[in-house]
Amino acid sequence: MAFLCVVDEVLEARDYVAQLVNKGWFRHAVGERGIKHLITLLRFVDLHYRGCSVNLDLDFLVDLLDDYYSTESKVRYFVRELVRVQGANDIAKRLMSTYPLLPPDVRELLDGVLKSLPSDAEPGVLVEEAVNELMKELEGFRERLISIVNAAKSQCPSQAYSQTS
Repeated sequence: MAFLCVVDEVLEARDYVAQLVNKGWFRHAVGERGIKHLITLLRFVDLHYRGCSVNLDLDFLVDLLDDYYSTESKVRYFVRELVRVQGANDIAKRLMSTYPLLPPDVRELLDGVLKSLPSDAEPGVLVEEAVNELMKELEGFRERLISIVNAAKSQCPSQAYSQTS
């Protein structure tokens, strides 16, 4: 609760300074350089305390990306080994027999894959293509996470970070 009081005080101070910046006598007393710096501070407050803004630690983001790489690798290996051991055709048959029980988003994924396959495709091709589509989704998530990490790194250029994965 103390943090919220400080934020309220910061926002109140921001509004007060914004009013002063617009007054001619204040601009004259502080000078254009002072006004420029005050406007920078006002923008900072607006960016970080107005609306919905979140600050994340860059180390946290880099660790999250490393965790993602590790998890993605495990998922890829597990799925590929499952298909190899069980056989794509057997998995496809079981998958289609349980199709009505699957969650809607999984059914939608399978429907999209089925529509892209020729009608005479082997059942195992469905599983292989579904796995490929899921991996593409993971890759898309990875790319978004990388862009967040890169954006955070650009805000902290003085720190050198290296990914462990």
